[in-house]
Order: sequence, then structure tokens, then C-alpha cells
Amino acid sequence: FPRPHPPARAMTSASCLSSCGHARLVAPPPARGTSRVPRAFRASRVPSRSERRATLARAASGDSADLDEDWVKSNEDAVRASPLVVGGVSVAALLLNRILSGVAPVADASSAQSRADVLCLGMAGTLVLTGLQWLALKQKPPTRVTLEGVAVPGPGGFVDPSLPLRAQEELRWVWDALSSATQCGSFAVVYKGRRVCQAGVAPRAAFGDADTTAAANSSDALHEALGSTRLIIGPICERCMKSGVSNYLANLALFPGRVEFQSYLPKNAQAVAVTPVGNEGVMVAASGTQRGFTPADQAWMAVLAEKLDATLSGEARA
Repeated sequence: FPRPHPPARAMTSASCLSSCGHARLVAPPPARGTSRVPRAFRASRVPSRSERRATLARAASGDSADLDEDWVKSNEDAVRASPLVVGGVSVAALLLNRILSGVAPVADASSAQSRADVLCLGMAGTLVLTGLQWLALKQKPPTRVTLEGVAVPGPGGFVDPSLPLRAQEELRWVWDALSSATQCGSFAVVYKGRRVCQAGVAPRAAFGDADTTAAANSSDALHEALGSTRLIIGPICERCMKSGVSNYLANLALFPGRVEFQSYLPKNAQAVAVTPVGNEGVMVAASGTQRGFTPADQAWMAVLAEKLDATLSGEARA
């Protein structure tokens, strides 16, 4: 039978001997009152000054990228023409070098100078073609027009006076926020089949048979005309209310359905954003600039529409 192993006992580096009689080096045990801490739980090293500067530089790289982008936008023409200029100067330098170097003008495949000139000429030609392409494909700026119509008087335009005071203040605040932070120039809110708000520039057809020229100085007359004129929404707004999904017409001139907005929005509106206000209303914002509303503006309109729905529906249930 195998002999049992003797019980393990503490060993020190001075008294540790192997079975062969040779001394083995054993690490001394930790001092009393201390404990070995795993590497994963040890305190991290304090970064040096150079490492902190590198971290700050990486954190500030986003701002430098924005500055570079702004510089490119402000010098767009020069940036587009830079490949053409560099390519033209390179071709002129190659020809001048060929003339002054004393090499025969005929290309010789056995000459290293000729092979280098051919490669450089090809790269210079590529730069010239790139510059011509960049200049030809210059982006057309969006069309900007002044909305035609009559400006609805008042700080918040027309607001249905039959609504509670809280709902009226909410509608005025929404128009003030949109007109201040976006390129919204005309604004209308329809809830439960009636016009509850009309602000900004409105077409003359929105006032019905009222004489807008004679009543231009009377805000009460214009507000009364807006309140008495029925606003009929079209299929785009109805589909938006049923589906609960916003619709953005970035270039209104390209859509045949633009005729449904001409009864309460300016005829020369360039962009229209339709946002549902719950299942019973819709908020329509128009701009005089093509692609005038950014994705952030559209997301913000959706939040404002939810807030309006909570206010209007809450007042209706009360």
C-alpha cells in the first residue's frame, strides 16, 4: 500500500529542502497584518501630465472637427477648385522640368526620367479631372421665398376664444417656440374638425369674404373672420391623423397634393411638416425655404404635438 503523505506544514526559505537534499527558494509568507490583493482590485496608476494632456486633446477633437467643417463650408469654392489648381501647377512643373533637364522631348521607355514623368502626368491629370467634376457638381442652394399672404395679428395669432385659458396659452407658446427656433413662417392647428389656431402668414382665402385690406388694422375683425371660416383638411392630413405618423414634404412644389394646403397656408410655401395631434387633430407648419425643417425640428414638433394633445384632450374630458 502507498504510504500516506505527511501533513503539509509551513515552510520558510531558510528551512525548505527538497527530497533530494537540494535547497529550494520559496517566497516568504506575507507579513502579519497584510493581505495579498489580486491585481484586478489594485488601485490604478495615476496618469502622468503628458497622458492627461493627450486625453484632453482627444476630448477636444470633436470641437476641432466642427471648426474644420465650418471652415470648409465658408471656403467651399476654394476647396472645390483646389484639385484643379494643384493638377494644373503639377502639369506645368512637369513640362518645365522636361525642358530644363536636357532630356529628349520624345518619350523613351528605357529612360527612368520618362517613366517618372508619365506617372506624374497621370496623377496630375487625375487631379485636374477631379477638380472639374467638383466644380460641375456644385450643390444648388435651397430656394428661399417670402411667404405671400396676410400676417395674422396678435402675439400668438388667432386662437379659438372658446378654449380654456390654459389651452389658449399653450397654443400661443407653441407658435412662439416654433417661430423663434425654426424657419416656420405659417402655422395652423386643427382639432376635432375646427380651427383652434392660425398664426404667421395666412392666405387671403383663409379669411373668407372678409376684406383683409380694409380690416388690416383691426385684429378683432381678422380673428372673427378666421373663426367663422371653416377649415377643411385634405387626404394628407387625414391619413396622418389615422396612422399617427408625421409627414414631411421637403419640396412642396413636387407634390400634386399641395393644393389641399392652399386654403389655409401661403401658396408659395416651399416645405410643409404635418404632425398628428393625437387621433383627432393635426398640426401643420410651413416654411418659405426648401428643406426648411431639419430632423431635429420634426422630432421637436412631434413632442409639441403630444403636449398639445394632452392639453386639448384633457380640457375636453374635463
